[in-house]
Amino acid sequence: MSKSIAKNENEKTIGIELAKTINALNESREESVEAMAKTISLAADAGDLILSAEVEGLNLPEILGVGGVSEEQARRLKRVAGARPQLNDPEPGTLKQLCLWSGILPDPIENSTPRPPKAWHSYLVAASQWVARKRPAEWNDEQKDEFMREAKPIVDAYNEIVSGNS
Repeated sequence: MSKSIAKNENEKTIGIELAKTINALNESREESVEAMAKTISLAADAGDLILSAEVEGLNLPEILGVGGVSEEQARRLKRVAGARPQLNDPEPGTLKQLCLWSGILPDPIENSTPRPPKAWHSYLVAASQWVARKRPAEWNDEQKDEFMREAKPIVDAYNEIVSGNS
């Protein structure tokens, strides 16, 4: 019986801790949504300023320089301003795009690490692996003909290398 009481007390303690954590999560979520809405609104305001400067024919590079905004940032801010009507009920994809344009989310292009360059012969290796998985004996005549057409330049290059090394 004492194990049952201890188990119930432990479950109750964990349940109380869970309720506290969920309440903190909900508060944090609400604060995040408010901060995100404010950021998007400010980005739209900045975009409106840039758009109005363009319409008035002012020296935009000078304005962007003084404001510390790059041309790419300006382009994105103008997009946020143009999307202002959609802010009342945005689709998830639109909201994600607005977060990218507003600078809330990091730019995936600027923050990505490019793949290392492939070896020059990687396509030959891939083709060799592909042929090893297939059974050429089971191919129909059309598949065999197509393979021969595509493989001929590789075979010719191979023959040229072999004959040049002899």
